[in-house]
Amino acid sequence: MKRDGRGPRRWWALGAVSLTVLAVTVDGTVLSVALPTLAGALRAGESDLEWFQSGYLMLLAAGVLPAGLIGDRFGRKKLLIGCLVAFGAGSALCAEATSPGVFLAARLLMGLAGSGVTVMAMSALTVLFGAKDLPRAVGVYEAANFVGLPAGPVLGGWMLSRMWWGWVFLLNVPVAAVGVIAALVLIPESRAAQRPRLDPLGMAVSAAGLVVVTYGLIQAGQNGWGDPVTLAVMAGGVAALAGFAVREGRLGRRGGSPLIDPGLFRSASFTWGAVLGGVAGLAMIGVLFVMPQYFQVIQGASAFSSGIRLLPLIGGLVIGALPAGALAKAAGARFAVALGFGLLAAGAVAGATTGTAESTAFIAVWMAVLGAGTGLTLTAATAAALSHLSAERSGTGSAVVQAFQHTAGPLGTAIMGSVLAAGYQSRLQLRAIPATAGKAARRSVYDGVAAAARLRSGALAHSVRAAFVGGMGTALVVSAGMAVAGALLTLAFLPRRTTVTESTTGPARPGLRERKKARTRATIQACALRLFREQGYDATTIEQIIQAADVSETTLFRYFPTKEDLVLRDDYDPMLIEAFQAQPPQMPPIPALRASFAAAFSGMTAQQRAEQRERIALIFAVPRLRAAMLDQITQAMQLLARAMAERVGRRPDDLTVRTVVGAIVGAAVAVSAAITDDPDADLPGLIDQAIAHLEPGLTL
Repeated sequence: MKRDGRGPRRWWALGAVSLTVLAVTVDGTVLSVALPTLAGALRAGESDLEWFQSGYLMLLAAGVLPAGLIGDRFGRKKLLIGCLVAFGAGSALCAEATSPGVFLAARLLMGLAGSGVTVMAMSALTVLFGAKDLPRAVGVYEAANFVGLPAGPVLGGWMLSRMWWGWVFLLNVPVAAVGVIAALVLIPESRAAQRPRLDPLGMAVSAAGLVVVTYGLIQAGQNGWGDPVTLAVMAGGVAALAGFAVREGRLGRRGGSPLIDPGLFRSASFTWGAVLGGVAGLAMIGVLFVMPQYFQVIQGASAFSSGIRLLPLIGGLVIGALPAGALAKAAGARFAVALGFGLLAAGAVAGATTGTAESTAFIAVWMAVLGAGTGLTLTAATAAALSHLSAERSGTGSAVVQAFQHTAGPLGTAIMGSVLAAGYQSRLQLRAIPATAGKAARRSVYDGVAAAARLRSGALAHSVRAAFVGGMGTALVVSAGMAVAGALLTLAFLPRRTTVTESTTGPARPGLRERKKARTRATIQACALRLFREQGYDATTIEQIIQAADVSETTLFRYFPTKEDLVLRDDYDPMLIEAFQAQPPQMPPIPALRASFAAAFSGMTAQQRAEQRERIALIFAVPRLRAAMLDQITQAMQLLARAMAERVGRRPDDLTVRTVVGAIVGAAVAVSAAITDDPDADLPGLIDQAIAHLEPGLTL
């Protein structure tokens, strides 16, 4: 499907998909403040509460790669709508759950559906927007993601303090409904021109690997990196993903159908855009991990108030995201991403100097700077990755980008949790403190503050708070180090300008003169077909066509030298050759040709398709046209033979090339004749079936 760069509909569609992604992001964070309430309402134990949160995150990460493939094969709009319906249904089931088992099942459904929503929403950007507007669209999309990070605790805390806990989840239902309506009305259906084959083994291994790695990272954040079981779990997940990567590479080299096209990673823009987006999330997540604890433990704020105090971070994220596209266009993607990492590092370094009695203004400033850097980096890096994606591969490509971003959160939380815990425990001063109180203080800062309150020990309270702030400073220095590493990787590997391939953006828009010629040619042909339909081919004269089209005789014969040309001439053959040449060079010739037929048909409007069917029916009904068609077939075979020979490195007059091309063109002609018997026949589908039937015997 071609991108539609015109009209406001695409921006309304962007707003709708951003809203749905915001709902998914909010739902992933709101549970942090709802767990105590759920423990009482559902009589859930600690293990249940852990799975409520981790189960959602694991399914959210595991579903992204299969979702990309399924969307490319069956239709991205269909999958988006299905996932929105499932997400809304899961939310309603959460609100009505009366047991931990039912609630967990609903959360798992929401996580799986959420992965499809986020991947298909990002994929929609590559279909709706061209290279010019894509960075700005990504900025709006990422801003919605950013707002959702602290909005969950803020909104959840406010709702839980004022109304029934189920409304926290029921709020998703109308949002999902709005998303479904918007998708039906505003988002065009799209799928890969060459429908990828399902890869059950690859889908299972990738999903299992992402689930196990994510679970291991969550456990590392809770149990520490020294826990042998946690390390074994993560090693198993990494091994599964490594095996998956090796298998995908082999499939790609052998001409198979891998879950992820290895050709994607030949683009430095895509590869490093996806990686650097994950690095930015990794560096920023530490702030979201440590600052709510700082506000609650050091400053004594409530959960709701601590969420409010994160607003400068969100403001910075949005401020950095929205102008990222314009900056990348003016100065280059490399500069924009590196500048973002620099701001992120500067904010983190400033944050590392935060003390126990720091002013609100200072904290707000450095968080805003850090947020602006993160927003700029994430948006520019994501836009760089998406700029290489064609509509053909937008599903699986977006899934890869999402996989990096979804795993960055648990990994960053685990790293920051370990660094904070180690820094905190190493700074505790517990001399002259009872053993039980010291043990509690070493367990967590919350337990340490509670123990100090029980003992009424100002010294213990001061030690706990000072140790926590010191550990927080160390964690933020680690975040700054990650940002510096990201900047160095950007300067070393990310291209200055993101290269958009021809298959991504399509052919250049023709000039005004060429567009006027095309309109004139189309008008003449449409008028001629109407007269042929009303009067019959033989009864219609050239003079009648000239009068109906309101053109001169010279103009008509310039475009159509003979009356037969009014029926036989079209733009389909050049469209087919152009689509064939745009296919990835590593794709075998017959699959490339099948993809080209599908792409050429998908690029035609409904009116163009109807006119094509009418011309074909007319050709087979009029003997003179059937005879004249032989010359057109010969020209088509010559064009296709040259393109096919160039792909396989042979001469156009090679006997094998001619034989293969003749078989394909003959099959297309035979199938085209079928519409004279069945006007409702699916011509593109029948041509694809015919070539698929011949494919085992067509070798080049």
